[in-house]
Order: sequence, then structure tokens, then C-alpha cells
Amino acid sequence: MEGIQTALLMEPYLDNGDAIELVIQDDQNIPELSIKALKKLVTVDKVAAVILLSTSGSALAVNSIADDYRVPVLVLLATHPEISTGTRYVNQLCFDNIFQGKVAALFVRDELLIERVAVFMNPDSSYSRSLADEFMREFRSIEGQVIDVVPVTAETANYEEIAGRLQKQGVQLLYLPVDVKNVIEISRALEKTGWSPKVMGSDSLLTNALARYPEELYLLEGYLEIDLYSSDVKATPYLAQVKKIFRGHYTTRNSTYPAAGFEGAILLMEAMNRCSDPAESACISSQIRTVENFAGIMGKISIQPDGKTRRPLIVNRISGKKLQLVVKVN
Repeated sequence: MEGIQTALLMEPYLDNGDAIELVIQDDQNIPELSIKALKKLVTVDKVAAVILLSTSGSALAVNSIADDYRVPVLVLLATHPEISTGTRYVNQLCFDNIFQGKVAALFVRDELLIERVAVFMNPDSSYSRSLADEFMREFRSIEGQVIDVVPVTAETANYEEIAGRLQKQGVQLLYLPVDVKNVIEISRALEKTGWSPKVMGSDSLLTNALARYPEELYLLEGYLEIDLYSSDVKATPYLAQVKKIFRGHYTTRNSTYPAAGFEGAILLMEAMNRCSDPAESACISSQIRTVENFAGIMGKISIQPDGKTRRPLIVNRISGKKLQLVVKVN
């Protein structure tokens, strides 16, 4: 929420002078509650548009009813490739798992020259399954070998045994599109066994670790992470102003969430400003899908007619509490 609130501090009014009112509903990242929240926001609160911060499961649930309620939804962080499928009203601000999985696989195979990988995934997560599948599909297509696929559930506890098995199989890299709790558990096992393969995590890994496991960040040192942003962002006068306002009000640092919230809120307001009636949902939705070269934090953002976004993807290396840019892919 901090990034969205920063955007409203900078631009509290639309071009026609209307003040923007922020209505907050906590869906607890539970799909059933996401549907309930959307219904209330539209029917009771009469909102003109919705910004969704929840993950892919909730975004897919909202996809199923957004057109019925004719409310534009801008999904900030969820990356499942079907979030905007079959709907005129749901749009993604983030790159999707097809792009992320492909870039990750190409980087591992072509830049790191790694041939043998193991992939961990959460079977009960649509995000994790989708991203793992995309990575494996691309990696195999460029003559990489997926030596093992490790399902990780609440019952998984034998991480040291798994690490020992993978080491014996000659695995060179672990790809971990799993919950940060599992990444930490896997990393503890690697530390205990003394095995040091290369490791790549997926979007928001460092952000989630900072929030939930700040005392164990050292375990992630040197890991690769795909993300929307990097700590090495080039400073511009506008970005300096954004940072000044943000840091004057909030203590959060090095987090993907406020950055995406800020971008999403400003982009949504620009779409509303292009409508003769900035509260008309159909117009807002149409204008979101015609966004071209919006000035994002790491580069230009465009939203296509199918609701998917074209934007830079960053391969980073985790260093302390920061993401060091390795390569930027447009």
C-alpha cells in the first residue's frame, strides 16, 4: 500500500479536479475472499477501478467475475500467464511466467553455461507450477537437462537428503520458484551439507525474505533472482522526488511491492485522465489496454490489447539487502 499512497501524495487529484479516494479491502491473499472483496468494492463502495496486490490464485479468481461486474482490475504482481485471458477488464502490470521462465532458462543455459538443473515447485500453487513448467519447457528446448523435479509441500522435511541426492546426480543449479519459506529451508540444508550449487529464485524473493526472514538473509547471498526492479536503478529527477516523498513517510526499503504499487497507481490515474468521465469503468479499461511507453522505474511499460504487459525484466544477484543488476532484458 505504501507505493500507492505515495502516488496519491504526489498526485491527489485527477486532471478534472476530482479527488481520488482510496478504499482498502484485505483479501488475505485467499481467492474466495478476493471474490468477496471485489463484489463489495463494486456494489457497495462503487469504485471505478481496482488495484490487486494479491498473488496468482487470487488474480485468477477475480478474472472469473470481473467482466460480470464490468470493473477494470490492474493486477500488480501476479505473473500467471492466464490472468488476463478471456476478459476485457483484468490487466497485468508485471511480466508473466512465460516471459520470466523463458528468460531464466536462457540465462542459465546460455550465460552461465549450465547443463544440469533441478527444479523445485509447490504443487498447490498455480504460480509455482506455471513458472516451473515454463522454465523446464524452455530449458529442455535448448538442450538443457532437468535432472530432477522436487515437489515441495507442507510435509516436506528431508531437505538435506534431497540436497545430497541432487549433488550425487551432478546438478549444477537449483531453480526455486517456490514460497520464500521453502527457499530458506532449502538454503539451510545447503549450508548444513556444505554443497554450493548455483541457485536462482523467482520474482520478489528478496522482498519476501526481508519481510519474513530478515535474520537469515545471509543464506541468500549470491543467489540470482528475476525481478521487476533492481537496486541499481538509474536516478532521475522524478525518481529522486518519488524517493524523497516515500522515505519521508515510510521506513520500508528495497521492496518490490511499493515500487509496483507506485507504478500501478500512476498508470491507472493516467488512464482515468484520458476518459471524458474518469469514473467510467469501460473507458478506463479500454485506456489501460492502450498504454504505450509509460515511464516506469526501470524502463518503458506498455499494456497490450490482451491485457498483458511489455516491460523490462531484470536478472539480479542478491547482495545483502540489495538486488545488484546482472542483465536487463527488454
